[in-house]
Amino acid sequence: MSVDLIIHGGRVVTPSGIVEADIAIAGGRVRALGDHRYMPAAKRALDATGLHVLPGIVDPHAHLGYTDTLEFVESETRAAACGGVTTLGIYLLALREGVLKQFDGFRSRFESLSSVDAFFHLMVIDELTTREIVRCPEIGINSFKFNMGYKGPHADLLGISATDDGATFRGFRTIGGMAPPARAAVHAENIDIHLMLREELMAVGRRDFRVWNESRPPFVEAECMRRAIYLAKSAGCRLYFPHITIAEGVDIVAEARAAGLDVVGETCPQYLTHNNDDPAPVMLDHPACGNVNPPLRDRTANARLWQGIAQGVIQTIGSDLAPTTLAMKGDDIWQAPMGLANNSELLLPVMLSEGVNKGRISLEKLVEVCAWNPARVFGLFPRKGQIAVGADADLVVVDLERRRKVEAKNLESMCDWSIYDGWELTGWPTHTILRGEIVAEDGKPSSPAGVGRHLSTTPGAAARG
Repeated sequence: MSVDLIIHGGRVVTPSGIVEADIAIAGGRVRALGDHRYMPAAKRALDATGLHVLPGIVDPHAHLGYTDTLEFVESETRAAACGGVTTLGIYLLALREGVLKQFDGFRSRFESLSSVDAFFHLMVIDELTTREIVRCPEIGINSFKFNMGYKGPHADLLGISATDDGATFRGFRTIGGMAPPARAAVHAENIDIHLMLREELMAVGRRDFRVWNESRPPFVEAECMRRAIYLAKSAGCRLYFPHITIAEGVDIVAEARAAGLDVVGETCPQYLTHNNDDPAPVMLDHPACGNVNPPLRDRTANARLWQGIAQGVIQTIGSDLAPTTLAMKGDDIWQAPMGLANNSELLLPVMLSEGVNKGRISLEKLVEVCAWNPARVFGLFPRKGQIAVGADADLVVVDLERRRKVEAKNLESMCDWSIYDGWELTGWPTHTILRGEIVAEDGKPSSPAGVGRHLSTTPGAAARG
């Protein structure tokens, strides 16, 4: 038997340990894993001696446009692949006609331009998308985002109207009656308090980057998390909290899980590394870049979120990829589009450098929260999230000792700014492999766009790709 590719000499990382093993790949899947003496012949070989081989990163939290939900799919999936990501969880904003009528168009557009695989979450924005929840497993969608933190200017921009507790509970109740892995995701902020504080702070002329945190202080996130848990418990609904920013959020998730509730918490690299005490230079030069929901917090939150990962309370890491340029951000923080540019491209390097190499988490824990857990939570396992015979050959080879200075101009994203600009990170991917094909090498793309596939998360559905 001959295989397409063998990766030899590497140290294979799983959540339970690290072993020296060769990996044989054929037909886009892992066909053998073990001692090099027993590997079949191969058409190609990749030498990973002295390096570690991880499952491809599953980034469960990405936005690829605003009112045009896939506007930046080509550049941002290419960038994600260069950073070691092989699967994205993309939030679809299905305006006007809902998702069922538009789904084929979303899927074909994505697959024609993407450099990585992806599964879709549905943004539940109105009565129509609320009604469509129950039929979404037919198109392979089983995760649904409720925007409890949106009313007013940002909600109007995105066409969001289903944010009140009644609309949220109606959706939770529907999901509670659906089979796993159906799950509600909640953007947790008390929007009414934010709008009151926003009005007060705008009235006194505040435009600095710190005003965003002051307009959406930590307690508005904590209150909404607790309210969402109570509603989900009442509806029997599985719950997911994306982008947890607050120290108290770790305790809230831990308490819910201890009570037997199915609640999963996610945080993002930016909430582990950045805060309002030590602002990134771009925040001082361009305060509008501070517009991100929820906001950056403080050093205490950074430390507690790292602890939450190490303790197994925070179970997934997502980038909250939200591409913008400085020109798009503009000069007014109150009017700027949301988000901190493309952190998917840097998710793995940041977690390696600031997590593993600084002793905050183990390499095994990184694999757990950046691949294994998100694949399991969102119904992609066992195909994604692990290195095992039969799984997709989605792999990332990393050099834990490689040092590189981040410069926004040298990244693959269309974004011309980064909160990590000027940081020297230690630990970078050398090769990203998607279903057996090398799609990025040394931070640069090595395959054309259009190799990515949509992934159904409905059990038993026919696999694509």
